[in-house]
Amino acid sequence: MSPSAQNGGLQRDDSPSLKATAQQGGEFMIQVPRDDIIIMLEAGYITLAMRKFKEARAIFEGVCELVPQHDVPQVGVANVLFAQGKFLETVRILKQTIKENPTSAYAYSHLGEAYLFYNKRDDALKALKKASDLEPTKEGRSGEFARSLIELINLGYDPAQYRKAYKTFVEEKG
Repeated sequence: MSPSAQNGGLQRDDSPSLKATAQQGGEFMIQVPRDDIIIMLEAGYITLAMRKFKEARAIFEGVCELVPQHDVPQVGVANVLFAQGKFLETVRILKQTIKENPTSAYAYSHLGEAYLFYNKRDDALKALKKASDLEPTKEGRSGEFARSLIELINLGYDPAQYRKAYKTFVEEKG
């Protein structure tokens, strides 16, 4: 299971009665077991890894409809945009996710990463610190991710410089 499916309120547990429910006009339409939601999230991340952005986004948006109160599928949509280099849109989605889930270390850590790649170092550090504060122990994967990014920033990591160096390296090899 990806860290995404484990960190945002959709963790596996022994309670098969917990279900996602889609509503239309206040009426319950379908109930989807938690394990099925997790499988859909995994499918979204596999599709994203295949660089099928349109399809991955559709999967995550569909899961958002089933569990609108959870941050994981919303961060999934943001991750699709991030992978496309659409950092400003990524930030917008993650800020909305945080507005709806203000204690989501998962959303804060991804917001920090998006700010970092959008060249907003101070905003990145603020979001990453918040994620770290929300999950201060090593068991909190989002907090650990945030602390790793903070360490990289403190070591001087600059995504724009890295991309430029990588591009030069690839061109010299090719």
